[in-house]
Amino acid sequence: MSHTEKSKAWGRIKREECPHVSTLGGETPSAKDACEACGWTEDLRICLTCGYVGCCESHSAHNTAHFKSTGHTLIRPHRSQSSWIWCYECNAFLE
Repeated sequence: MSHTEKSKAWGRIKREECPHVSTLGGETPSAKDACEACGWTEDLRICLTCGYVGCCESHSAHNTAHFKSTGHTLIRPHRSQSSWIWCYECNAFLE
C-alpha cells in the first residue's frame, strides 16, 4: 500500500513511514497552559514545528485550524502523560 493510499483512511503508521517526520528539528517547548486561540485548558495539543498550543477537535479544533493556516503537520498532546504523535498529512497516529 502506498503512502497516498494509507493517507486516505485514518489510522496508524510506523513513524519511519511518515515523510513529514524528517521536517522536524528539535521540538519547540511551550510554557502555555491554555489554547492560544480561545483559552481552553483541557485536551491541548502542541505543534511540533513551532510550539503553538491549541485545543483539540472535542472543543474548537484550534490545533486543526493552525495546521490549515501554517501547514505544520505534526502534533502531540500537551501537558499529558500520552506520548502519541498525529500527522495531519498522513491522517494517522505515528507508532
